Amino acid sequence: MTEGYRKSVLPNGMRILTERMPHVRSVAVGVWVETGSRHEIEARGGVSHLIEHLVFKGTATRSAEAIARTMDSVGGQMDAFTTKENTCFYVQVLDEHLPLAVDLLTDILLHPLFDAEELEREKSVVLQEIRMVEDTPDDIIHDLFAAQIWGGHPLARPILGTRELVTGFHRDAIAEYFGEEYVPPRIIIAVAGNVTHDQVVELFGRGFNGYTRPARSRASDAVRLAPGVNIVNKALEQVHLVMGFPGLAHAAPERYAMFVLNDVIGGSMSSRLFQEVRERQGLAYSVHSGVQAFTDTGLMYVYAATDEKNFSKVLKSILKELRDVKKHGVTEEELRRSKDHLKGSLMLSLESTSSRMNRLAKHELHLGSFLTIDDMLASIDGVRHDEVQALVSQVIDEDQLALTTLGPLDRRNLPAELR
Repeated sequence: MTEGYRKSVLPNGMRILTERMPHVRSVAVGVWVETGSRHEIEARGGVSHLIEHLVFKGTATRSAEAIARTMDSVGGQMDAFTTKENTCFYVQVLDEHLPLAVDLLTDILLHPLFDAEELEREKSVVLQEIRMVEDTPDDIIHDLFAAQIWGGHPLARPILGTRELVTGFHRDAIAEYFGEEYVPPRIIIAVAGNVTHDQVVELFGRGFNGYTRPARSRASDAVRLAPGVNIVNKALEQVHLVMGFPGLAHAAPERYAMFVLNDVIGGSMSSRLFQEVRERQGLAYSVHSGVQAFTDTGLMYVYAATDEKNFSKVLKSILKELRDVKKHGVTEEELRRSKDHLKGSLMLSLESTSSRMNRLAKHELHLGSFLTIDDMLASIDGVRHDEVQALVSQVIDEDQLALTTLGPLDRRNLPAELR
């Protein structure tokens, strides 16, 4: 498969990545910044997420309403998100409206007002968002789990921040942080759709002309996953659990073997956990495994939710499946089925300009290069049985197991070895 990938670097250090898709009429444009919640000092926890909201609330030339109307007038979509390590501002428009999209994105990054009145309103919005997460057990348990396993490291902190910190933010501190972190050497522009690379470079080069600012060096704290059990008692209809083990960083050579292993354990409807816990025993509606990867660390986790009376059965079933895959290994049939599932999911993502835009940025952020679809398919196909087995032995280590539960539960409900 021939892909129209190209990369350029503007004089100010911004990287521009494009993938041409001439068969579509839309274009997805993302401005990615290499800053997220793990880069915040504790007193500024949640500031990146608040900035994500505020840049759309007015610039030197546009009000918040004008920004919204600009997108609505061309039927476009506009949004942003913050992660532990990145922030992304993106729009999706018809190809003919690319200049408008670039003008809007450069405006909100170069000229955000951080208006004091808008700040107070947006604080209220974020506080509602925090409350919404707190009222959603399958969301909040992941924050509780992160706080447990990453200990005092910045990865432990919630992306949204806390009510106390968000309430206390002042305009000048936010503007200062924005000026320090949202700088050209940390910005990646990813564009996928019916565009040419030269057109994108010309538009963004003009839009960011004269915008130069160096990136400050950052201290890097060592990361270590802390094993143990954390029981959070709360009056809920179900008990939610997250169990995790140390995993892999983004660029780890074994990452494709990890994708396969996760798919076999709980990453698909034919996985061991889904078939055993939900289909055969009917103990849970939701049960799955997943992987989280960061620049320098990662984890593999299992999530499930069930009634209090079935919690012990669910936990024992999960442990039984994990122990079985460690003792007896992944079968050749599971290996083949997992590869087919991963390849099919990857190919289906090709139909979306937004997913291709995300792929462009993440490859640059995590790998510093670009992998074609053929490269990725070959990497999945190339995963060997012995590689997966070696990863099983490395990852599924019960001495490193971390478990968080949320709901009407105490330690007496745990198996003896976890109390």
